[in-house]
Amino acid sequence: MGIGPDDTVSPAVLRKMVYAGTNSSSFEQASADLQEEAELTISAQRIMRATKRIGGERIEQRETEIQTWEQLPLPEQQSSPREQVPAVAVVEMDGGRIQILERKPSEEEVQQEEDRSGHWRESKVGCLLTVASEVFAEDPCPTIPQVFVDPRRMRKMVREIKGFCLSEDEESAPSEAASEPRRGQPEVLVRSVVATRQDVHALGRQLAAAAWQRGFAAAPRKAFVGDGQEANWTVHRTRFSHYVPILDFIHALCYVYAGALAGRRLREGWPDYCQWAEWVWNGQVERVIDALQVRQNELGVPEKDESEESPRQKVAHALRYLQNQKSRMRYDEYRRQGLPLTSSHIESTIKQINRRVKGSEKFWSGRGAEALLQLSADYLSETKPLTTFWRDRPSRATGQRCYQSAP
Repeated sequence: MGIGPDDTVSPAVLRKMVYAGTNSSSFEQASADLQEEAELTISAQRIMRATKRIGGERIEQRETEIQTWEQLPLPEQQSSPREQVPAVAVVEMDGGRIQILERKPSEEEVQQEEDRSGHWRESKVGCLLTVASEVFAEDPCPTIPQVFVDPRRMRKMVREIKGFCLSEDEESAPSEAASEPRRGQPEVLVRSVVATRQDVHALGRQLAAAAWQRGFAAAPRKAFVGDGQEANWTVHRTRFSHYVPILDFIHALCYVYAGALAGRRLREGWPDYCQWAEWVWNGQVERVIDALQVRQNELGVPEKDESEESPRQKVAHALRYLQNQKSRMRYDEYRRQGLPLTSSHIESTIKQINRRVKGSEKFWSGRGAEALLQLSADYLSETKPLTTFWRDRPSRATGQRCYQSAP
């Protein structure tokens, strides 16, 4: 069925256009998908305009909701608008990558230009998770899982996250170690997502308003999980200071791995790594810091402008990282409270969003990027915000019919 430029588009068709435009790999692919799956002939350009327009409407709605929340008295902001509140509320955040092609860069972009590569910018993404878990009198899993002390699995994990790897002759033998659910591991029940290309303070506002809507403030157990980026902990301090701060365990372990193996072959550094990893797992971070300090004394302090790949620099980075983050590394206590240890859900969410927005040949305008990030977050949210949006949209279109003009 062809849809001409002067035809009207029903709400049902508009929804299909926006869904395809947001979830297909490109607007061209969205056009092909609609032709194949729904027998709708709609150009990629029209799908792009529809997606951008509806994304813009959702952004306006989001900002209205945030402003409404900000105008509440503080006691109401710290209470729940819902009778049912989650037993455990978890907030996670991290950054993705997106290419922005602006006609005129903003003052902030000009100031940060030296830290950028071409048109690449950071997108900001957050997850809000309701979780089910038990509280234990003692640590339910005091022994570190085998996956974290398996040479092959750790080598792959550290290479993917931090880019640190050994020489080819240091490849370890294949291992059968598998990642199994540990005793007491929390179960995620519902995920909702927010995403923006605005700054970290804007993401903090969005996360705080969304958390309030889901009743997180009244949850008896709350956690904020992130890696070591200062932006994460700025949001924690300003918006979620009453949440337990937790450093992602995997990132911590990557620094421990790098520090243990810096300047040594695998067979030489591996025993130290296993011991240090066990200490981190049990919240004994000071013992690892002391051991890293000994290793730093053996190698010496890095000189000014020394390569980031030098063993001395790697040990210094690991030492500094653990010293800065040690207050967020009480992993034995977090397990006892039934709280998560990793930010794996935000990382997988960013990968899902990046499949649509990230690519060497994908460039977005500022407004187009924000609209697509908003819709991507909406479709990934298990709270189904778009169901309510589409239902209420006709009543918000003052003076307009439910059937909108074609984009």
